[in-house]
Amino acid sequence: MSIDIDEFDRAIISALRENARLSNLDLAGRIALSHSAISRRIKRLEEAGVIRGYRAIIDPSVVGESVRAFTTVQRLPHVSAIELAEAMRQVPGVISCWIVSGDSDLMIEIAAADMKSFSDLMLERLQTIPGVAATRSTFVLEAIKET
Repeated sequence: MSIDIDEFDRAIISALRENARLSNLDLAGRIALSHSAISRRIKRLEEAGVIRGYRAIIDPSVVGESVRAFTTVQRLPHVSAIELAEAMRQVPGVISCWIVSGDSDLMIEIAAADMKSFSDLMLERLQTIPGVAATRSTFVLEAIKET
């Protein structure tokens, strides 16, 4: 669905990126539109798929996930990136997955309790998925900005 996005829509999107829990009344005060206009615009943005959902950003250390990593995955030539990405959906600990261009085919975000858990996940789950040719992980030292 094609949708025209104007300056008010962009302001709503920007405000929701900062805080998805803002009420329509709070948004109306920030953007200088009526509460009902904000409601209509948000509904239209949701229906068009511009706003795909709302989520909480969780502090991993508080929920026992002290290790976070971004891992690139290269696939074997006979396996499609989509097929491999679908397999990643089934792996506990993989919290995000993207099909990317460049030297790798997928980029995944992993959350694990500790290095042993991460190692087990990599050796017993990820690297045994048919079609995985290689992986390379980069560990998060500190999150500076997450939106």
